[in-house]
Amino acid sequence: MLIYLRGFYPSTPLKFDREYQRTKSRLEYNPRCCSPYPGCPAYRRAIVGKYSLLYKIAEEQHEVHIHRIIRSTWDIPTMLPQPEE
Repeated sequence: MLIYLRGFYPSTPLKFDREYQRTKSRLEYNPRCCSPYPGCPAYRRAIVGKYSLLYKIAEEQHEVHIHRIIRSTWDIPTMLPQPEE
């Protein structure tokens, strides 16, 4: 992703990476710090600059699984798996 971002503005990847690392550290210590995503409550959303980081908490493994990093202006609900009916 950083290589992709570098194509737009040279400083963008550094800014994004700093914010991403800060968010990742915060999630390591407190994975519930971000609220469930309203369009799909199985995921939680952390904001990283202009992007939404969508993740799930794996309780049994004590892990945070990052599912996607999506530009916040995109139609996020259509990019997430829909729950089984």
